[in-house]
Amino acid sequence: MNKVPYGEWSAHPENLQVLQGPFEPIAAAKLTRQRLWASMITKHEGNVLYFKLWNFWVRAGVQAQTPSNLCFRDYESANAATDALLAAVGFPWKKAETETEVWERIGMVWNWLKIHVEDNGAEYSTISSVADTWPSILDYAAYYSSHGKLVWAACFSKAHLFVTLLGRMVYPRYRFGIAQAHHTENGAPSTASHVYAGVYVGERWYYLDPTAIPFDNLPDFAHKASIGIFTSVDYEHPYWFMPAPLAEFEHVPYLPS
Repeated sequence: MNKVPYGEWSAHPENLQVLQGPFEPIAAAKLTRQRLWASMITKHEGNVLYFKLWNFWVRAGVQAQTPSNLCFRDYESANAATDALLAAVGFPWKKAETETEVWERIGMVWNWLKIHVEDNGAEYSTISSVADTWPSILDYAAYYSSHGKLVWAACFSKAHLFVTLLGRMVYPRYRFGIAQAHHTENGAPSTASHVYAGVYVGERWYYLDPTAIPFDNLPDFAHKASIGIFTSVDYEHPYWFMPAPLAEFEHVPYLPS
C-alpha cells in the first residue's frame, strides 16, 4: 500500500490530491466514497483547501452568502415593465431544457448589455427606489422603460445586473452567483477585491466578468470558456460568493478558466 503523508489540513490523507494546475493531478489516490480534498495555489492567498462537491471543487469551511433584500430586493416581482425588459433582452418565455439553451441565454444577456448598457456612476446612483439598497428588477425595468437603456458603475453593479437578468431568464437558479476575488491591479494591495459572475453550465463552473462585455464576445456553446479582463484578478479562486435568490447553493465554488 502506498502511504500518503498528511498535508496541512490533516484530513483524509488517503484521498489527498495535489493539483499542479486546474484539473491536472500530479498525485492522486483511488477515488473512494470519502471526501476528496485538494490544496490549491491561489494568486494572493497562498494555498487554500478545497473539497470536491459532486463534480466540482468548493472552498472548505466557507459558506456562500445568503441573498438578502439589500442586494436582491423584489427579485420575484414582475409587471409590464419587467416583462418588456426581459422581452427586449430576448427571453423566449419558456424553460431552457438543454445546456446549450442555458449558455445561449447567457449569451443573450451578454450581447444585449454590450449594446444597451453604459458606464455612468451618477445616473446609476438614481436607479434604486429604496435608499441604501441595490436596484431591484423593478428598478432596472423602470429605468429602461424611461431611457431605452441601462447604466452601471463599479464592478459589483455590473455583476449584480448581469446575475439579476440571468436569474430571471434561467431556472433553476443554482447556476448563477456573484463572485468576489482578490487582485493587485494598478498596484492595489493583495487584499483588494474585484466582483464578477460565476455560472454553471455543462456540468462545470465558469467565471464571466461583465466588465469585459464591451471588449469580448461570449463564445458559442461548443467553445464555451471563462472570460476575464484583469491579469491579476484570481478569478478561479473567489473567496466570497452570493448565489441568485432561490438558488439553494451554499458553497464558494472553484471557477476554472
